[in-house]
Amino acid sequence: MTTLRLLKNGREAFPAMLEAIDRAATSIALEMYIFASDETGREFREHFVDAAKRGVRVMVLIDGWGSWNLPKDFWDDLRAAGGLVRLFHPMLKGLSPFRNHRKLLLVDDRTAYLGGMNIADEYRRGAGGEPAWRDTMLEVSGTEVALIRRSFSRMWAHTEAPLRRFISRLRRDRGNPVPGGERIRFLESGPENPQRPVRRAYRQVIAHAERNIDVAMGYFYPHGRLLRAFKRAVRRGVRVRLLFSQKTDVAAARWAARGLYGGLLRAGVEVFEYLPAMMHEKLMIADGALIIGSANLDIRSGSINYELVAMVTDGAIAAQARADFEEDLASSRPISLAEWNKRPLIQKLKERISSCLLARIDIFVARREMAKKMR
Repeated sequence: MTTLRLLKNGREAFPAMLEAIDRAATSIALEMYIFASDETGREFREHFVDAAKRGVRVMVLIDGWGSWNLPKDFWDDLRAAGGLVRLFHPMLKGLSPFRNHRKLLLVDDRTAYLGGMNIADEYRRGAGGEPAWRDTMLEVSGTEVALIRRSFSRMWAHTEAPLRRFISRLRRDRGNPVPGGERIRFLESGPENPQRPVRRAYRQVIAHAERNIDVAMGYFYPHGRLLRAFKRAVRRGVRVRLLFSQKTDVAAARWAARGLYGGLLRAGVEVFEYLPAMMHEKLMIADGALIIGSANLDIRSGSINYELVAMVTDGAIAAQARADFEEDLASSRPISLAEWNKRPLIQKLKERISSCLLARIDIFVARREMAKKMR
């Protein structure tokens, strides 16, 4: 039987993850976009070292761009204890636009944690005097967790294989997505897969919603089909509420998202901005279903990055997620169309420039790089 649990913020998620690492008997696999050399990162590293010393097979895969500033000797103790560490697209080999944005901890192929959290102080105790970021992880325990191992193994192999060979293999496998049961399905996506299964899953959930769609999203600049899906949902009587972050660590993403507010508000979508801290979640709740994972509703997650999400059909989990969403709304401010229409000219210019960066230049560079690598 598979059990599911939502863990709110690093205060709940990180202790649970560390406890699972300490209980590991055979294997630990970590896949992370950002792994910081701060108090949180060093704590996780020490638990990995202890696990490796007691004979657990420890495999750590981090993104070369997201974790570019880790000291060169950061993983020396883990390697000395027998652990394995690899970088996805290291910076020394060139600035590839294709990043591994996935966040996954897999323990004994029986317990998995996936969601939006990186391993860093920002998610647990805050950094630089700022409050801790708002985010959620999903804990999955049971036999179905073993299905994620193949997905991790493919990404692990990618660090050693030339891109052309890796993409050729992925194209052979793309008709066989990571499976799952009735309550949970695991979906992965990457730049080589034109089927865009994660993006498609979001559209399907929106299309089948009958009552409510609630979205908490750190970065929002989706493809036009997703925007139209939200608007169609409103027209058929579904209440759609979108919660974004007022604070951000990526200014262009913030301004690009704000440029979309007008069309959404005119269509009847309710838009809110979270005030207390950075909202970093990647979560959609639609009636009794939810999607949670590493993928933002933006063009980069939809077409360029490697992502991993879980699509859950479970009324109790959806109810818990919606209760958390309602609590977050109480600390947010609604955006009105009248307010948005009165925004200053400088804000409109920032929105236009940011939209160009995210919707055109980013995609152009990624497509050119893919074509070059496949020659």
